Amino acid sequence: MQRLHSLAAENSLKRWCVFNAVGILGIGIQLATLAVLHGWAGLHYLPATALAVESAVLHNFAWHERWTWADRPSRTLRESLARLIRFNLTNGAISIGSNLLLMILLVDQIGIPYLPANLLAITLCSIVNFLASDRYVFRTNCGTANAQEHAWIENGPKKVKPVRNRSIQQRLVLLIFYAASCLVCLHTPARAAELKNETIAAWETYVRLSQDRIAGELCSAQGFLVRDFLPGEDSAGARAALRRGEILVKEMRAHDADGTTVSVPFGMIHHWLGSVFIPNANLDDILEHVRHTGAKDHRQEDVLESRVLSRDGDSMRIYLKLTRLKIVTVTYNTEHLVQYHKHDDQRASSCSTSLRIAELEHANTIPEREKPEGRDSGFLWRLNSYWRYEQAAGGVFIECESISLSRGIPFGLSPIVRPIINRIARESMARTLRAMRERFSNRRNART
Repeated sequence: MQRLHSLAAENSLKRWCVFNAVGILGIGIQLATLAVLHGWAGLHYLPATALAVESAVLHNFAWHERWTWADRPSRTLRESLARLIRFNLTNGAISIGSNLLLMILLVDQIGIPYLPANLLAITLCSIVNFLASDRYVFRTNCGTANAQEHAWIENGPKKVKPVRNRSIQQRLVLLIFYAASCLVCLHTPARAAELKNETIAAWETYVRLSQDRIAGELCSAQGFLVRDFLPGEDSAGARAALRRGEILVKEMRAHDADGTTVSVPFGMIHHWLGSVFIPNANLDDILEHVRHTGAKDHRQEDVLESRVLSRDGDSMRIYLKLTRLKIVTVTYNTEHLVQYHKHDDQRASSCSTSLRIAELEHANTIPEREKPEGRDSGFLWRLNSYWRYEQAAGGVFIECESISLSRGIPFGLSPIVRPIINRIARESMARTLRAMRERFSNRRNART
């Protein structure tokens, strides 16, 4: 019995060493994939991390079945697939979830470079992954497998002959499944994308529906802010929350007459609404300063440069050099037509529609140049924004409704990429409105 316990301890140590040997190979796969996806292809480090981890998970599973836990062979294709699912639910979920959380902490909060941060995250997850694999993923109650495990204890992995009960077809199916999974997980969006006519047509339909709604709301006597018209929205509660200092951000959708959403082939529309209240502000003062696009202290956070190209009454054509973070950081030369309309002494609105958006290659360097419009990375093809300003007791309510068009998300990446895009868009809207509130608050304080 004592010898059995001693051998079992040696078994755990041997298996741990083999597990880590496979893990080292997996680390190479993960870091190489991360470097390709983030460093070369320009994918944002969070989805790049998730895809890199999954590629390592699939690689490690294949080796663990054939080496680390060769004494516990799966006997059917169904059992192998069940193990792969369990491996993803444990090692995969632990690795992806913990890696993403740790990467956010280490990169965003602490400021560690992404590759060293990923190495540290891998190390912290390894022990939990080993225990989960040993106790759950590769568990077996098979008598033959128990005999194999005793041989593993006595001689180590090299002396163990796996039970060869899988058909050639089963092995081929597993190999194809593994290869296909790797190809899906390693798939990255191509750098170049083309803006197609059907995508433009869908965008124009979406914008027309949105502008028709906006025009009707601005002429309505029932309210003025977008939130006054949203189904199920507590307008009074929203205004009270804004007065308390909250910034409200909501994803929007345009619908046609029969209530269906607009399908956008080869593209994706991002539609967000943000609301803020600026206490002790004056409507005329705010309008006066938002019209001065070139003033650095009133630019939005993502505006690097700005200037007025021409003015015609309440309309003006402006140039903006924008930097946008969707999946990667991209810089653009853009031109917009901005139109202001003051409805009465208490209410005003503005509309900004993009006239030209050109992505920059080698931005902010000497060889900076524009890519052909509609034949670029596809992260920003169109951009419209609609603002509403309402004077109220104690300050001004401001709303921004932003509608933009980008390339679609490649197949297989949507569950990972879409939540990140939405989080970035939500945070960007909140930062823009927060910065606006702070600028006007600082201006008011400077006057007093």
